[in-house]
Amino acid sequence: MSTEAFDHTERLETALNRRGNPLSVDAFLDILREMSGPASEPLSAGERDFLLEVTDLTEEDLSAQSHEAARIQVAEDRTLAEKEARDSALTTGEVAELLGRQGASIRRSKLTGDLYALPTNNGRSTLFPDWQFDGNRVVPGLRAIIPEFPRYAHPLTIQRFMTEENDELGGRSPVEWLSAGGAVEAVASLVAELAYE
Repeated sequence: MSTEAFDHTERLETALNRRGNPLSVDAFLDILREMSGPASEPLSAGERDFLLEVTDLTEEDLSAQSHEAARIQVAEDRTLAEKEARDSALTTGEVAELLGRQGASIRRSKLTGDLYALPTNNGRSTLFPDWQFDGNRVVPGLRAIIPEFPRYAHPLTIQRFMTEENDELGGRSPVEWLSAGGAVEAVASLVAELAYE
């Protein structure tokens, strides 16, 4: 996964500010949208006919404008979710304070797989998603689970997996399951399914 994609809004804002540009990130992105064309090839006549015949889509839904609006909405939603994930994450110092440990101990925990950290680049500080903390302790069993996350799984996919209810865990999220003393193996077996998403 490209870590640059994960924090592009923040990087763009920094770049604009560094150049003394009075535009907001949103205004700048609006200009880029106006200048850019559709990101993919148009549908063939056969594809159009098929979609109109077997779905509830209309001609308007298949227009280039609708396609572009949907693409922009998906990008904006993803950017917002990524920002929220970063904003709710904790720095090494905050985790050390929360757990009553030294920063070096937190860094070791990251290296040994006891803690999950968001991808970093450009020398930024390490950020730890808050889902892995239950009060002032680490959610039990993460050492067995973190190494099993697919290598290229997006942090939002991992966050969603760890925090959303799962029928296989009695309707509890993996975090709730582990915090309540549930079997680590039950969650570890579900992690393997992330590779197929």
